[in-house]
Amino acid sequence: MSRGRSFVPSHRGADKKRAARTVREALDAVAARRRGYRERSLAMYGWICARCAREFDAATLHLLTVHHRDGNHDYNPADGSNWENLCVDCHEAEHSKEILADYLSGDE
Repeated sequence: MSRGRSFVPSHRGADKKRAARTVREALDAVAARRRGYRERSLAMYGWICARCAREFDAATLHLLTVHHRDGNHDYNPADGSNWENLCVDCHEAEHSKEILADYLSGDE
């Protein structure tokens, strides 16, 4: 009888591959969902910033973002009620406003 460790087959490699595939699939699903709401928001509200009224064309459309009014990127109702199209400058200002309000109220 051997006093060494008994041989137990390892499935760690298979588990790692399965976990990596699951993570990759989840990330792909999130990316697809986000692309879907962006396209719908652009179709609903047009290629214009809801705050400054800057208009965009195909060459500059990447500068127009979709802002989630309630901050929840997973809440994307079909009627678009949680979205507004904002240029990158207005979108940044919107989020900075929240940070400034928290700072001034002491809620940092």
